[in-house]
Amino acid sequence: MKLRQEITLRFLALVMTILLITMISVYLFTYYFLHKNFYRRLNNRAETVAGWLSQTIENRKDIAFLESLLKNRKDQITAEEILVYDNDTDKVVFLSNVAQIKVIERSILEEIREKSKIEFSNNQLYGVGILYERAKKKYIVIAMAKNQYAEEFLFQMRWMMLGLWTFSIVFIGIIGWYYAKKTLEPIESIGVELNKIFPQNLDKRLEISNNKNEISNLTVTINQLLDRVEEGLGLQKMFIGNVSHELQNPLTRISSQLEVSLFKERKPEEYQNTIYSALEDITDLVKLTQNLLKLSRINVENNKLLAESVRIDELLFDAKAFVLKNNPSYKIEINFDALPEEPDHLCIIGNTSLLKIAFVNLIQNACKFSADNQATINLTATDFYKVIHFEDKGIGIDPQEIPYIFQPFYRSIKTSQTKGHGIGLSLVDRIIKMHNGKIEVSSKLGDGTKFSVIFK
Repeated sequence: MKLRQEITLRFLALVMTILLITMISVYLFTYYFLHKNFYRRLNNRAETVAGWLSQTIENRKDIAFLESLLKNRKDQITAEEILVYDNDTDKVVFLSNVAQIKVIERSILEEIREKSKIEFSNNQLYGVGILYERAKKKYIVIAMAKNQYAEEFLFQMRWMMLGLWTFSIVFIGIIGWYYAKKTLEPIESIGVELNKIFPQNLDKRLEISNNKNEISNLTVTINQLLDRVEEGLGLQKMFIGNVSHELQNPLTRISSQLEVSLFKERKPEEYQNTIYSALEDITDLVKLTQNLLKLSRINVENNKLLAESVRIDELLFDAKAFVLKNNPSYKIEINFDALPEEPDHLCIIGNTSLLKIAFVNLIQNACKFSADNQATINLTATDFYKVIHFEDKGIGIDPQEIPYIFQPFYRSIKTSQTKGHGIGLSLVDRIIKMHNGKIEVSSKLGDGTKFSVIFK
């Protein structure tokens, strides 16, 4: 079902339900009012007749005059009938209309004696019965009539409401369909514009209206998403280009060296040199492949790997030993600015192997880009946070390049001559974020760079 149809049906169901409840409420109120008013009129009839009749019986006057008076009243009710019973003998001492006399059940008479006043219905007639006492003499006065006006009015009212409700279904359905269309027009317009943007015109954005409503907020959100998509596609293109470049260079060198060595017969030493050179390029390819695998496996949301209590100071010493083992010429200095009294405050929950990879990369970069191959590490730890500074005295990083240094394969112009693939900092960034930490960079051209890793 389309959204327009669903909105229309929901709107129609809601409005028609409210209208139906309103109609039923009005009908029930009208029904109650008409019947209550009818019982009130019957009660007035019964009390009036009781007053007249008691005087007539006591004075022994002819009751025919009273019967004639009731028949000729202008406010006569349809099928009206008034009966008076002697409470002691249950005999009828007066009835207003002999032709249409109805038999009153004894249970009704007993109920009148018990409650003094009741309202009842009998054979489509509504009645009121009262127990009237005059000069120590009790009478049961019953006034009955057919509520024809109320029945006709309610009958017409039911048909009118049914017709109105049926008409409302059609009318409100049309209105709902129209307003659903007007409501969804901005969203449909957004869909059309998005189809024009993808995939050719990624630089275009949706037009934002001046109305500060939900559609405007949605447009802003979509534009922000388009910015991220464009940036992501750009990074993907750059990543593919850099990977292709990094893979192509050693493969081209290997292919060229092997082709040259096959042109003519050479001395064993020359073949050996060619093999060593090709082996060096193959080693670079292996390292590149391993780094790509590490980069693909590390996911910021993969918290299942974070199950160890890692002590930061011990891990820094392990990373230092690892770097010096592979690069004896490097100089690494570790300083402790402030340490907590409790050793447990030097620990974080994480993965030792991944954090070691991150620290080794930061230490190697600091040594590699320092003129004297020296890196300085400063550790500050409190009860609330741990901060590790990795500093070098190298060439520094251009401030405009800092936002891009954590992208895979990104290498600045100044570091392009230094051996490497540009994957290390991407690994570091993902590992630190995976451990709910953050990494900050401050650098000054010609004065060195400081990477600060913060854990809370």
